[in-house]
Amino acid sequence: MQELKNLYIATFGFEPVSVEPLKGAGSNRRYFRMYDKQGATVIGAVGTSDEENNAFLTIAEHFRKQSLPVPEIFAVSADKMRYLQQDLGSRSLFDALKEGREKGGDYSEEECTLLRKVIAKLPELQILGAKNMDWSVCYPQPEFDEENVMFDLNYFKYCFLKPSGIDFNEVTLQKDFIQLAKDLTSQSNSQADFMYRDFQARNIMLDDDDNPWFIDFQGGRKGPGVYDLVSFLWQASAKYPQKLRDELIDVYQQQYSRLSETYLGSTNSFDKSEVSLFVLFRLLQVLGAYGFRGYFERKKHFIDSIPPAIENLRQLLQANEFPYPYLTMVLNALTHTATPTLTVRITSFSYKKGIPEDPSGNGGGYVFDCRSTHNPGRYEPYKMLTGLDAPVIKFLEDDGEILEFLDSVYKLADSHVARYIERGFTSLMFSFGCTGGQHRSVYSAQHLAEHLKEKFGSKVNIELCHREQQPQAFILAAGLGTRLKPLTDTMPKALVRVGEKTLLQRTIDTLRSADFKNIVVNVHHFADQIKSYLQYPSASEMSVPRESVAGLSISISDETDKLLDTGGGLLKARYKFSQARPILIHNVDIVSNADLQGLMKSHQNSQHSDALPVATLLVSSRSTSRYLHFDDDNNLIGWQNVNTGEAKGRLGKPYAFSGIHVVSPVIFPLLEEYAEKVKSVQDSNVGQVKIPKFSITDFYLWACQKTTIKAFVQDNLNLTDVGKLDTLNSLKI
Repeated sequence: MQELKNLYIATFGFEPVSVEPLKGAGSNRRYFRMYDKQGATVIGAVGTSDEENNAFLTIAEHFRKQSLPVPEIFAVSADKMRYLQQDLGSRSLFDALKEGREKGGDYSEEECTLLRKVIAKLPELQILGAKNMDWSVCYPQPEFDEENVMFDLNYFKYCFLKPSGIDFNEVTLQKDFIQLAKDLTSQSNSQADFMYRDFQARNIMLDDDDNPWFIDFQGGRKGPGVYDLVSFLWQASAKYPQKLRDELIDVYQQQYSRLSETYLGSTNSFDKSEVSLFVLFRLLQVLGAYGFRGYFERKKHFIDSIPPAIENLRQLLQANEFPYPYLTMVLNALTHTATPTLTVRITSFSYKKGIPEDPSGNGGGYVFDCRSTHNPGRYEPYKMLTGLDAPVIKFLEDDGEILEFLDSVYKLADSHVARYIERGFTSLMFSFGCTGGQHRSVYSAQHLAEHLKEKFGSKVNIELCHREQQPQAFILAAGLGTRLKPLTDTMPKALVRVGEKTLLQRTIDTLRSADFKNIVVNVHHFADQIKSYLQYPSASEMSVPRESVAGLSISISDETDKLLDTGGGLLKARYKFSQARPILIHNVDIVSNADLQGLMKSHQNSQHSDALPVATLLVSSRSTSRYLHFDDDNNLIGWQNVNTGEAKGRLGKPYAFSGIHVVSPVIFPLLEEYAEKVKSVQDSNVGQVKIPKFSITDFYLWACQKTTIKAFVQDNLNLTDVGKLDTLNSLKI
């Protein structure tokens, strides 16, 4: 580590303020994020093989000369065992595709747009990357050849096929292996592309504009680009639907042909007929790896990856005839021996937000309407709870209507699941809807999932989703923006642009990248402009881009009549939120590297302690004129203005508030109580509660005397409050 720090000092002239180890990947290299005083970062890498490092460094330099999106190398140690490279951030394509992957391949339009963008970039990397490449630096070998293929095929034979117990003639199988190796490396398949070889979602980083950047290409070599395409599209855990695969293959084919003609003067286009052959090879290759990592090293992740890979192989054999009769016979025996697992997707939802789509393309399965049963959501004690909470469960079961309803569901589901298993089907869907997707539907979906798992065991893979119980956020966009005049003379602060994005789009993008799907935006100043901006997503600068809001539920809390400040604004927006989930509050004019998921996790973990926090505030040790003060347990106890000496409450550990915080729904009765104490009551109403204008900070300082307000301290917080013109102009994004 010290040698890496020495390289940093020699490069930049000062020591790093902090060094953060990063999670390891498949190689033996170790990575560290290194910070300077301003929060700027680089990635430090420490390798164990000078040949592997040399391959990465040389290829990276070559790619940069070709203007390809790979990290810049800032410094390399004399022995090439350590180097410093550009920090491309922490958001990979794998992270961005999380929702679609967890839905079993139901990818949103935004996710599909990302996939198209990445696949369109792949031919550029392969064709330009191969131009003037010194193949001798490639590690561990310079070219994809028969020896390379035979190694992987034998790896499959010894690490997967033999442990599976399938009986086969090794000599006869080897003859088909040899023919397959020749076909894969024949003249028609031996393009002189740069073959990435490890082209996967985890090795593709995304910048703020969702442009792809590529890492971990040190295993690349000369070879057919189609290998990378099928490696990506037939990744077992991704579960890409065949329709989406076909679309992405078309995107690749068009781009490959165009770039070949532009840069190589060649009219040779990518041949789709090559795809199935390389899919066959790739599936055998990954099954070999899964067998070794799963059967021999007993790693659960790889064991879990085997069934979807087997299903991919089964579908491939059904759709294609290969000229390898013995290998085909053995693989058919393998896929029939491995009984397919039926995936049962069970979803709770609100009818207000539409019936869930079926990602398998099989038509949606069963949809059950729970609204005929007694609704606990009509009663105050249950409004902030869900069908997973004991009081709601007791209410429903004591009432009995939901039990009678589910008895009929169980009978139908049992017979249907049994028949699907018997016929070898792989996907079935049950959906339960109610008014809010919070009580009856959640209870029903949860209990059907438990019932089927108990009855059918390992024969079914249960995927349970309570759709409406997703993370929710409140964007504060109602302010007058007086410090940004004259810009805010004609527009709201939320629509002021920083770079190519409005502040509102940046905040929405930040929230969606942290998995927030339900968002409320409050408006006042030029409210109609914000409403119009959000209502008609398009490519126009006057509207939010479609890709930013695809898959999100965004609603407006209108404060046109009277600006209510944060406290009053939150109280007014109360019924826009699920009463069973925490709410993240984010000022629209904050641009930062805030760890929103860490903040939410900290708040939710605290919910299991004895002192339940009403709110958790994101704070840091940055310099400011006004500080919140916390005790040794990070509980809020006071406030201080260091310029004027004014103070409230008690003094303790001082932290600067970020304008980002999480509140539990139990905050609302306290907000109502505090609102009654505020003398300047306005005309705006929610139910019977008149809502005055009041500061959330003043509320917190009042509430911390009777309840718990926590701090979440982020030491590396890099935050800019875009509240003044000079700050706006100095911000480089």
